[in-house]
Amino acid sequence: MRPAVSALAVVTALLTFPLAHAVDYPTAQQIQAAVDAGVAKSPSPVPIALRITSLRGCRPSPEVKEETVCLVGMSAGMRDGYTVLPLRQDGGVWAGVQRKGAEFPGPSPDEAKAAMNTWAEHELATNPEAAKDAQIKAIPTIGVKAVELCEVARKTGYLECEATLTIPGQADVKTDFKFELDSNGWRFIPRR
Repeated sequence: MRPAVSALAVVTALLTFPLAHAVDYPTAQQIQAAVDAGVAKSPSPVPIALRITSLRGCRPSPEVKEETVCLVGMSAGMRDGYTVLPLRQDGGVWAGVQRKGAEFPGPSPDEAKAAMNTWAEHELATNPEAAKDAQIKAIPTIGVKAVELCEVARKTGYLECEATLTIPGQADVKTDFKFELDSNGWRFIPRR
């Protein structure tokens, strides 16, 4: 039989436990340095100029525990666009990881729901016609069960994800949603 553990003991243990999962994300300058170091190591005889033009955000990699993935705007000659760069800490310095097709995690269901609500509230506050739109008015009652299979749109940097919605009185609905990550968090991008 296990001894009883008080709630106070559990809270005390959690508060004194070191934050092993606290993450520092790289800056745009650190990402550029990692890209430059990777280009310098490249065996290509033709020099490649890769420049980080914007940083949308970084998150822990959903694929490799020790990595961080960053969603960046990148200029590569005539091929400008957004991409996901996997990085890892190497002796206190951020280093690029040679891996194509890295995934960037989309918003959690709660973050997606909050982004949808914020968008709907803004529409209702700024557009009198929005009050007539049944879909906008229904957003507060819609739940977000899952956000998955996100891909980065190269031209816009939006994450295009498959979402599973719960709608009162109906079966779950799968639909495609777009989100943008900025310094304030996730923003819902409506279909136009």
